[in-house]
Amino acid sequence: MNVERLNPISEEEAAAMVSRETRDDLAERIMTTSPDEAPAPARHGRWGRRLLVGVPLAAAVAAAGVVVLSAAGPDQKVGSVSVGPHRADAAALFFRKEDGYLVVTVKDPVADPARYRKEFAAHGLDIELDLKPVSQRNAGTVVFVEDQGGGRIEVIQAKGECGVEVCNVGVKVPKDYKGYAHIVFGRAARPGEMYDTAPGDRPGEGVGLPEVPGRTVAEAWDVLTQRKITGVEYRYEYRGSDRPYPNGLSRDQVKPEWYVHDAVVGSEGQVILFVGPEKD
Repeated sequence: MNVERLNPISEEEAAAMVSRETRDDLAERIMTTSPDEAPAPARHGRWGRRLLVGVPLAAAVAAAGVVVLSAAGPDQKVGSVSVGPHRADAAALFFRKEDGYLVVTVKDPVADPARYRKEFAAHGLDIELDLKPVSQRNAGTVVFVEDQGGGRIEVIQAKGECGVEVCNVGVKVPKDYKGYAHIVFGRAARPGEMYDTAPGDRPGEGVGLPEVPGRTVAEAWDVLTQRKITGVEYRYEYRGSDRPYPNGLSRDQVKPEWYVHDAVVGSEGQVILFVGPEKD
């Protein structure tokens, strides 16, 4: 049951949602049920005998209203209570017209990208939109853009304001746009979520290792263990060279007392640590 959009109701409104006959029967059951009486199996009647002794009548009737709501579908109303649409049914994008453009802003930054494309298609547009996790400072910036319609799409950025649950980045698309476009915005990574580093990020920030120079490999291992990151690759660095390990190292070859020079997120969620026996 979706209760995110339930309106508050008074006791009088709750009572009005249930017939007088039902309320009288409910009151009688509350008053006559013994505290030591075990709950009886539900009968064919509306309520059975599953009520707790001492529950105020108005509260019990309000609870009855919630039971009624569970049978109502999205966008329906029961009394004065509105039942909102399921998250999957709510719009992920907001569209408005402005001076020959269709201005599109993101309402749900964690929606399936297929939903964005479907909503664009409903307006006759072949546009793909993605939001990828980035650091907080790069949230709301453009990560990638491909515009095969003559570069006519204007990107709306919201640097540093595209959080996990709220995002107002978007695009301005000419009403006569007929090309294909793919745009990727950055959204703030959720706690514990890995993300690719970008210009302005501190080395290692994407894997929870800020101020990487000076950290030991042992300290890095502790951080990765805490975040349950197991896919780690190692690259060797020593005085500007990767010799004698140009093809990387295995974990067994890495010494815990070595230092981490850099840490980035690689392909398919792999973390890459650049390590060596000396500090930078």
